[in-house]
Amino acid sequence: MKLRLFKGEHYTYVISQENTMQENPKEILLSQTMALKIDHKVIDRQVNGNYLIEASFKSLSIEIKYNGTIQRYHSDTVNVANKLYKTLNFLTDIKLTYEVSPEGVVSKLSGFEPIKKKIETDPKLASLLRSFGNEHFLMEMYNYIPVQNVGVGDKWTGAAVMPDLMDFKYDIHYIFKEATVQNLKLDHQATINFSTEMPEAEGKTELVKETGTQKGILLIDPNSHMRLSSDIDQQMEIIGPSQRKPGGEKIIPLKLTNRTKMLLVKK
Repeated sequence: MKLRLFKGEHYTYVISQENTMQENPKEILLSQTMALKIDHKVIDRQVNGNYLIEASFKSLSIEIKYNGTIQRYHSDTVNVANKLYKTLNFLTDIKLTYEVSPEGVVSKLSGFEPIKKKIETDPKLASLLRSFGNEHFLMEMYNYIPVQNVGVGDKWTGAAVMPDLMDFKYDIHYIFKEATVQNLKLDHQATINFSTEMPEAEGKTELVKETGTQKGILLIDPNSHMRLSSDIDQQMEIIGPSQRKPGGEKIIPLKLTNRTKMLLVKK
């Protein structure tokens, strides 16, 4: 299932996310939807066999619902009065370059420096771009590609990182479910178990635990072996100091849901 790419090809994806945060099933504390359009252009094939890729952010839209208010942003709309516009309008100038091997290993990734500098002066940006504002976003784009030859029914493991959990590393388990002329179908499953001691007042620490699952499907082009589409659902529960009730009351975990879809819109 090695990549087979050719100079001049474009792989343009729309990556959409739906995120919610809630303490009980009846009340959503925060919801956020995002959509990023990103183009990957194959610049050349390197002497070492890797493909040189240039990735450009084409558009970004965000809608945030919190405490009865709604904030919206779309990079195609110029609105200097919109606080999100002032924060995010630089993103459509971002160009990333990287190499990817036929086995899906990303290296020599550059171009995130402007985003990192903005995050240093604007902490809100880090929260808005938690999925798209760091290298892991591209490093893991190809982590479904197995090291060995595979056929229908085979299983293998890919590595992933959660930047917002102190770069917590976890495994994604893939199953080759089906092969047709149109696509290769892969099953995606992961279990996440994270815990750490966080500093509190007076030198004390509090245990923070996050547990959850990821489940979804990937469809792969049978010729290039690039992703055609994917739909991944992540369910997380967090228990931290804010969820611990006084007097021994029942702990109510904070629930986070994240659904990420990726669709190839141009080849």
